[in-house]
Amino acid sequence: MKALLIIFFIISTFKVQSMEMHHCSYKEDGDGKRFPITMNHDHGAMDQSLKQLRSSIPTLRPMSDSQIMGMMKMMGPNYFWPVSDNVDSEYGVLIMAHGFGPAGDLDLYNSVQSIASLHHTTLSMGMSMMTSSHIGCSVNEMTHKNLKKIFVVPVSSTSHNTLVKQWHYIFNLEEDYAYAEVNKVHNEKIIMLDPINDHLFAKKIILEYTEEISNDPSNEVLIIIGHGPIGEQDNLNELELMDNIGNYINEHTSIKNIQSFTLQDDAPKEVRDKNLSDIKKYINESESSGKQVLMVSNLMSGKGIQRKLEKDFDGYNFIFNSKGMLTHPYYIDWIRESIDNYSE
Repeated sequence: MKALLIIFFIISTFKVQSMEMHHCSYKEDGDGKRFPITMNHDHGAMDQSLKQLRSSIPTLRPMSDSQIMGMMKMMGPNYFWPVSDNVDSEYGVLIMAHGFGPAGDLDLYNSVQSIASLHHTTLSMGMSMMTSSHIGCSVNEMTHKNLKKIFVVPVSSTSHNTLVKQWHYIFNLEEDYAYAEVNKVHNEKIIMLDPINDHLFAKKIILEYTEEISNDPSNEVLIIIGHGPIGEQDNLNELELMDNIGNYINEHTSIKNIQSFTLQDDAPKEVRDKNLSDIKKYINESESSGKQVLMVSNLMSGKGIQRKLEKDFDGYNFIFNSKGMLTHPYYIDWIRESIDNYSE
């Protein structure tokens, strides 16, 4: 059980600092990433969290405690990363993402520099499955700056996934947790923005990614593929948003056959397998009719489940643009526009 309580840090490279508000202590690495120190050794609380995770995520149910903790270690740590500090602004921007690995996180950090030049900006990275300390510490630091508002930007393709629901729970916008019970963050200055969903900028990004791989639009079909939520109704809602993006591409290209699919990657295996089977059937039928299959996604990062997708469809004939949305200039424009709409 002791192994379950280990917090995975490279301790030798960090310096320890403390924050006055709520005793938020963290270890900081050479890049400025800050990893909250959790002093929770309550075995009962750990057992309860693992039980809640198994109830919330079907794919975790057959796993042992050590397997779940090993999986969470592979997801990477929960941490926060200030992007700007001494900015003449009365607004803070807290950009929240599940984490994309060191290279993907750095891509996000670099891509938001234009936002950071205007407002106090911090990244809050991690799945927030069993802790919200990285989020609480981020808000605490911004609270010290006496900001008028703190805009929370959820880096997610849609509102209909489990992580966004967990964030809403943490910020008291939903009553029930989506993963497991964690500490909530109370601050009246927080304004939670909606994800990009089917905003015009999302449509423009995916249209551009489609055009990058399209050579003969009248003889092509397009798959828009997404990660997909666990719940069936959430999945239908997400597919509707993706179809709206497909309709936009249909209006601006000669590609007339556009189909949206989700994997529902965290749903029970039989659900994911059925989705994979449907996509493979569509690819085969399109190829049999003489059409070239193109594939794009509404995934946020280009360094997420794309490798898994390529393995899933190994041997199938299609052209895949694996780019994610979050580093595209239009995504940064969407963040800026969303903040401006509230601050005007």
